[in-house]
Amino acid sequence: MPLSIRLSIFYGSLCLFSGVQLPFFPVWLKSVGLGSSEISIIIAGNMLLRIAAGPVFAYTADRLDDRRRVVVALAWSSVAAGSLLLLVNGFWAILAVSIVLMSCWPSITPLIETIAMKATREGRIDYGRVRIWCSITFIVASTGTGWLVGWFSASIIVFCMLAGLLTTLAGTFLLAREVPQPKKRKRKGGQLIATLQIARHPVFMLGLATGGLIQSSHAVYYAFGSINWQRLGYSDGLIGILWGIGVVAEILLFTQSGRVLRVVGAPRLLMLAAGAAVIRWTLLAFNPPFWLVIFCQALHGLSFGAAHLGALHFVAQSSPPSLASTAQSLYASISAGIMMGAMTLAAGPLYDRFLSEAYLLPAATALAAFAGAILLQTRWQGGPVVSDEEEEDAG
Repeated sequence: MPLSIRLSIFYGSLCLFSGVQLPFFPVWLKSVGLGSSEISIIIAGNMLLRIAAGPVFAYTADRLDDRRRVVVALAWSSVAAGSLLLLVNGFWAILAVSIVLMSCWPSITPLIETIAMKATREGRIDYGRVRIWCSITFIVASTGTGWLVGWFSASIIVFCMLAGLLTTLAGTFLLAREVPQPKKRKRKGGQLIATLQIARHPVFMLGLATGGLIQSSHAVYYAFGSINWQRLGYSDGLIGILWGIGVVAEILLFTQSGRVLRVVGAPRLLMLAAGAAVIRWTLLAFNPPFWLVIFCQALHGLSFGAAHLGALHFVAQSSPPSLASTAQSLYASISAGIMMGAMTLAAGPLYDRFLSEAYLLPAATALAAFAGAILLQTRWQGGPVVSDEEEEDAG
């Protein structure tokens, strides 16, 4: 089976879970009696654990030169943790189980992105056309779960999440075994030294911070978007459709990602994403009419899609091959861990006090990201910011 088909199927299986978890996990948490502050603590705690978990798993994969083995182990662990959500109740028990789950499952993504970006550089796949299957299954999952919640109750959400995790596990068996690279003699501690060098490089960190600010501006939307729409009288089915509209816009961008990147480039994509995010969150802060809500959801193609493509390609192009997984995981830890976690912690109290107007903080965050993208355009020369570690063939 061609690599492009294998990766397409795996991306599709991966995003069935996120299509349930992102829109509806907060709804389930609310249904079991948790308040806004407790919801934000659980979601933020999940994100903050990625700061350590993601880089550890990625560093292990780079050392083993076998990302597939680590992905399979993470998928099994995610299914085990997800199953426990069916059995636990109460804030502390749910927090503990969800921390394990959301330390393992999100750590799969940087490893798969590394495999996909390597294949893209080698001309074996078109990244955007492979990645759209993640977006397509996200729509199926979010829309389907919305209808199921309407027909049954919010208790169905955990079962849908577990179904997504089992599908991801099944998808790992389609991943091709990676061919080990020729063994090389490395300086003692060379991999760690190179990791520290790139983690301290100001241009690399500027790119990560810019992408992270844009992604973290989605925190209020991810944690309380569905709950806020419920408050405004939107049905669960309609909420699922609204999430789907955003992902359709994302798909349209991904189908043209190769051409867009050649014309625009990573830093300008980040500028475009930040500008779209400023507009989107500012409008949602004032409870716009339904047609404007649809427009705001269409902007997801830029606020998320363009930010994802821009940051992903910046990280791939600015890091040496020996640190491919580690660099992607550093970005995931900063964007989905530190920044998203901090914004989500703030989201609970903000939403409790200001409701829809809580979106104004994300708008300000996106504005700061726009300034960062302009600076990145002037500072980055377009290639690796540090050289690969010195090494010699072992034979």
